[in-house]
Amino acid sequence: MVRHKEFDPDEAVADAMALFWERGYEATSVQDLVERTGVGRRSMYDTFGDKHSLYLRALDRYIGMTEDGFRRSAASAADGLSAIRALFAAILESDDKDLRGCLIVNSSTELGPTDDDAAERLRRHLDVSREALDAQVRRGQRDGSVTDRIDPGTLTAVAFNAWLGIRVAVRARTPRDQIIHDVEQLLSLLSGSRT
Repeated sequence: MVRHKEFDPDEAVADAMALFWERGYEATSVQDLVERTGVGRRSMYDTFGDKHSLYLRALDRYIGMTEDGFRRSAASAADGLSAIRALFAAILESDDKDLRGCLIVNSSTELGPTDDDAAERLRRHLDVSREALDAQVRRGQRDGSVTDRIDPGTLTAVAFNAWLGIRVAVRARTPRDQIIHDVEQLLSLLSGSRT
């Protein structure tokens, strides 16, 4: 009986996530996954099923990491506006030369229109993201860091769409100083200050 090499499935998913993030779903072959993860083709199929199943596991991992980051940022922030600032700052943590952008945005544009399984995960994540921003807008209005002169639903809509737009801007290689400027303008709007 042939013994297959032992491997850590979590590490394999992390490696696959990195590869899908760099290349996208269509441009990543099963052979690319075998080479990146070090997991044999047979073991990969036995453990994860097909390429699509592994992609969904990788997407779930990325979504989980992103949402955990939201929770940590909000919990450690002094007030609602600081939490919103931290959510935007997380987008800008990567190196200027890191052109991967956001796996959520990449997946939304590549697979969202045609892949029901991916689209459902992406929709759920975007709902969670919007709720996270809404909670911090409302928190900020209670603690005084976010203006109460504008309806919280309106502020959430503006912040959420800016947050998505900035994720796209990173992928589109928009100069970092322009993105930072735009974030600062948004935060000024949310705080009600004039700059």
